[in-house]
Amino acid sequence: MIRCYLASEQWNGPDAELDETESRHLAGVLRAEIGLRIQVMDGQGHLGEAEVSSPHKKRTGLHLLSRTFVPPLQPHRILAQALVREQRMDWLIQKAVELGVHEIQPLQTDQAVVHIRPEEAEKKAARWRAIALGACKQSGNPWLPRIAPVVRFEQMMQQWRGGAACFGALQEGAEPLAAYFGRLRKEACPQVTLFIGPEGDFSSREVDALGAAEVQPVTFGPLVFRVETAALYILSALQYAWQETKGVDE
Repeated sequence: MIRCYLASEQWNGPDAELDETESRHLAGVLRAEIGLRIQVMDGQGHLGEAEVSSPHKKRTGLHLLSRTFVPPLQPHRILAQALVREQRMDWLIQKAVELGVHEIQPLQTDQAVVHIRPEEAEKKAARWRAIALGACKQSGNPWLPRIAPVVRFEQMMQQWRGGAACFGALQEGAEPLAAYFGRLRKEACPQVTLFIGPEGDFSSREVDALGAAEVQPVTFGPLVFRVETAALYILSALQYAWQETKGVDE
């Protein structure tokens, strides 16, 4: 079924109207006709079924047939992701959304090969938000993640409020990821932040800062992953750990 974004303020009555971007795609590209049934979502957990009542490239009218609310996945998951090259970052964000990430904080780190000037940060964030919305519509994830503008690593650490957090580490002594997630799920941890470094890994200065903030170093095993693989691996492992818990409890 075709999925479209429908802003939250449009859900109050039986009739609604898609914005110009969604209307252009539905009526202009897909050539939707009166009576077509589609799924709508507001990015805040609401899903619904609607019928096209007046297709138009700028203002497509809908009649809402049903509404439901989907609670967010647990735990709340934040990906603090070091910047990588543009196409790889786009792909990473798309897949992270499909895996249920709630927030993405792009980081400018010491050893990253990509650098974004402060005046470009909001433009980049807007692009990534558009990619995230497309991923929500494609996957059916009803929760559009918050994607923040790029900040420097030290700025995020200055704002850091603590809580459960880990980072992919290559050094010896890191805790196995499965063991770490096992501890968190036993504690019913409500939120976890996942730090993923750049292609050159976190610098020694950054590793020291993470340690000082009590961010747990974790290992993914004997294989060394690319940055985007590491991000998807840790999000997949988190999703699996909590799904597994639900199955065991039932």
